[in-house]
Amino acid sequence: MEVAHSRLRRRELFDADADSYRSSRPGYPQQVYELLEQAGALRPGAHVLEIGAGSGQATCELLARGTRVCAVELGANFAARLRAEFNDRPLTVIEGDFDSLARLRADFDLAVCASSLHWLDRDTALWKIGRLLRPTGWIAAWWTVYGDPAKPSPFRTALNAVLRRHRPAGVLAVPGPFDRESWIGALKGASFGGIQVKTLRWSITMPPQQVTRLYATFAAVRELPEPDRALLLRDIETAAEALGCEVTEHCITVVYLAQKNPLRANPREK
Repeated sequence: MEVAHSRLRRRELFDADADSYRSSRPGYPQQVYELLEQAGALRPGAHVLEIGAGSGQATCELLARGTRVCAVELGANFAARLRAEFNDRPLTVIEGDFDSLARLRADFDLAVCASSLHWLDRDTALWKIGRLLRPTGWIAAWWTVYGDPAKPSPFRTALNAVLRRHRPAGVLAVPGPFDRESWIGALKGASFGGIQVKTLRWSITMPPQQVTRLYATFAAVRELPEPDRALLLRDIETAAEALGCEVTEHCITVVYLAQKNPLRANPREK
């Protein structure tokens, strides 16, 4: 119970400034949606369950591809923002915690978790998602990791020095999405098959002020006491400014894609 309470409390941190989150975080690379389309998981007319829709970065892309989206969002401010921004689109917003939500019908073609699945009770959530999908439905979960270990940069070197000095919990840990064995095992354990894992590398160039706003949205930074948080963000901006008018951050988006009952999707294998 203590772990679940801590996880829920940290998830609520993002909702306090929903507008800043949307303006500060970059979206996901288009290759994510192309991957889903190529697999047949994302197609016009599909009914999509989006868990943890947040400010709508993935929601926007899903709707643009002709889907109907049911977005489950814990935060009241995020939920209100989604309703206002997409009020003329085929979007249903349910405000609540997916872990405890019980009023969804099992008629989804695709479940999407964009930077959100780690906030849930993973094993329980995966089984629940499986029950909500149609017989050959799909699950897609992805995360963006800022800082590519394979592409060191002056900004990343300077930023890591700042983070080591301030030590916000977990920021310098090995990112969870890189633990393929664990995630693949969890998907298999929930009876998903045909599992694909894709690593997409991309970069973003930002002025120092945007860098600061981006890192201000991270949970480990948001939960710091205000004086410590202000000092950390000041040092991040100072480190970025020392490198010029803009800095480049190399990013990795890790995508996990799997299907419920994949053999039933192929008539030759029935």
